[in-house]
Amino acid sequence: MFSLATDAAPGRPNEDFVIASADLAVVVDGAGIPFGGCHHGVAWYARQLGVRTMAALVASPDVPLVDGLAAGIAAVAALHVDTCDLTNPGTPCAAVGVLRVGPDRVDALALSDVSVVVDLDTGPEVTCDLSIEEISGTEPAAVAGMRFGTPEHANALAALVARQTATRNRPDGWWVAAADPAAAQYARTASYPIDALVRATVFSDGATRPVDQMEIYRWPEFLDLLEKLGPAGLIAHVRSLEAADPHGDSYPRTKRHDDASLAQLMLDKPLINRRS
Repeated sequence: MFSLATDAAPGRPNEDFVIASADLAVVVDGAGIPFGGCHHGVAWYARQLGVRTMAALVASPDVPLVDGLAAGIAAVAALHVDTCDLTNPGTPCAAVGVLRVGPDRVDALALSDVSVVVDLDTGPEVTCDLSIEEISGTEPAAVAGMRFGTPEHANALAALVARQTATRNRPDGWWVAAADPAAAQYARTASYPIDALVRATVFSDGATRPVDQMEIYRWPEFLDLLEKLGPAGLIAHVRSLEAADPHGDSYPRTKRHDDASLAQLMLDKPLINRRS
């Protein structure tokens, strides 16, 4: 089973969504211009994509994760193709992470920058697609030396978003779930033997800031912290780190706070026994 937590960036609707069954978890990190081409909005899209992808994978437990995600994307597109402009560059999109635990193996999928971290007896393995950063540049680099609320920060953020939008969902660019189910074929996938599993968690990028943006922790330390604090406690810790750097001086980032979500796989055996 999974333990779940999600928390919106203060003062904003939560555009993340997390859902799980006993052996399957889906984390969705929505993005897009509010109501850009779609009158439902980003939060609606994230919820629908998570639910529809979960439904597709539960209905066919042996289907490849890529096919389940493609079915989810297609199902959501069908819900609003007649009422919304799904070709608008601002229409909702989302990064997606999936973790499935079977009798013999653990399957992971990441489309864009959601992280699926499977800790094995040999150490953590991370499934995450950072093509958006490789092609458009990283967020910390884009706003380095610029404080939140300044014209310089706003202009740098706008330029980064423009680069990301121009290169999204094209053969020479980066891929994210939106309206075309073919995007699922570009997801990163991995499988691991169940006997080697120590622990596993799916994170939205708002929950992994202390690892990949702030570089405060390495993955083993961060997973240990999750074991200690639990999902809600870990997100609260992320919030405390963000609050301690209110202007972005120590940790340059595009947003002071981000939506944060995670699904932690709960195993019966204590960690010390699983690691030995």
